[in-house]
Amino acid sequence: MFSILHISDLHRSPREPISNDELLSALAHDRDRYVDEDPPVRSPDAIVVSGDIIQGVPLKTPNHEDRLKEQYQTAKDFLGQLAAIFVQGERYRVVDVQGNRDIDWNTARNAMTLVSVDDMPSDLPTALFQEGSLYRWNWKTRELYVINDPELYAHRLDAFSDFIHEFYSGVSGLLRVSGAADANLFTLCDGRIGIAAFNSCAGNDCFAYHGLIPRQAIARSDLDLTQATAAFDLRMAVWHHSIEGPPYRTDYMDIEIVRGMIGRGFRVGLYGHQHKAQAVAHQVYLPDRETMAVVSAGSLCAGSRELPPGVHRQYNVVEVADDYRRARIHVRSMGVANLFVRASLPDFAGQSYADLEWEPAKDPAGRPINPEVLRLQADVDLAERQLKEGNPGGAMRILLPRAKSLTGYPRQLLIDAAFQAGAWGEVIATTDPPRSIAELMNRFEAAMRLRDRSTARDAIDQFADRVGLPIVQADELRRRVTADESLGR
Repeated sequence: MFSILHISDLHRSPREPISNDELLSALAHDRDRYVDEDPPVRSPDAIVVSGDIIQGVPLKTPNHEDRLKEQYQTAKDFLGQLAAIFVQGERYRVVDVQGNRDIDWNTARNAMTLVSVDDMPSDLPTALFQEGSLYRWNWKTRELYVINDPELYAHRLDAFSDFIHEFYSGVSGLLRVSGAADANLFTLCDGRIGIAAFNSCAGNDCFAYHGLIPRQAIARSDLDLTQATAAFDLRMAVWHHSIEGPPYRTDYMDIEIVRGMIGRGFRVGLYGHQHKAQAVAHQVYLPDRETMAVVSAGSLCAGSRELPPGVHRQYNVVEVADDYRRARIHVRSMGVANLFVRASLPDFAGQSYADLEWEPAKDPAGRPINPEVLRLQADVDLAERQLKEGNPGGAMRILLPRAKSLTGYPRQLLIDAAFQAGAWGEVIATTDPPRSIAELMNRFEAAMRLRDRSTARDAIDQFADRVGLPIVQADELRRRVTADESLGR
């Protein structure tokens, strides 16, 4: 299995603060418990943080930029130590996304001006609620604002961007990470899991609380992941906003956005925002039914006034099965003395975990995609190019890890590369045993180049009949070995 520590909503309540040391100690001790529980939980191999890294600051906060920097410094220290405890300090295994609290409300407000009653649009609801609208309504003062400085407005996530830049500075193994991007791309599990970490805060600010991921961001991430490798066993998406909410709320995201992910092969979605754990399977009907496991983590640090009734601070451990088609979601809940234990959830029939399954991604013809076949084809194509460009050693390095499982043309390509590189030992190892006359001849010739006459003779004696080598040709090769011995070479 591959295990993910899924945490969310790290904002610290001023009324009920909790320190980094308390959190780290509680998480570490909980891991020591759950690895031995029944059922046991695998120690995390990666960390996903699904938004709201900080508490944020209200409007009209003096020195708001300094306050944001202080909060992000606390978050950076926490996540750095968390990575050291859980993933050997390897920050490429930590996935961060922004949430609504990461937005600098003061910068957003400074980019707006008040609209007079005379200048209001005639159809105000349409002007307010169309995607990409520059109008904002303040319900507290019942006033209309318009974003008149889009360039300044675009800087409302600069503090988060600085945090991302500092946290990942000098980190290798990242696919594509930038604090200002609509989506960052990560790879986990030795390249078998591809992750798109989406900013679901498009158009979100001090007056607009909705979640939105631009459709083009999802499409671009799909193309970029495919270009990186079409052979991910599992595509995962991470964002912040919840995808369900009552009609009188506006702080959630349209489910159609998630369906767009499903249709592009994403099979697991991790998010936060709603401050409670939830695990469901969403479906989309294209040519065939396709499903996605959508999982919410509760808040790791929120105070009691910010949590739903009856819900405590929570986090998840997501165990992805070896076939990349199933996952078990374990929910941990904070109880006595700020320590985490297994949760008991009505939504999970009183258990602390839930199991989810999903349909494998399919090609345009509706057939399940076999990532291993795609990976092999990609390696063969690359090795073939290396060989044609006169780099047989490069071709060997690509194919050797697969040597035992190669058949047909890929196997012969490895033998040709080893032969051209003069790697006679690799030729002999790969042709053990030879599966064709050509392989037998390669094995024989490699042994002769190494002056290993015993291996050369054994190759003919043991395998000539098996591969169908004509007797005349086999006898000629034996005479060659004898002649070589007589010459003392």
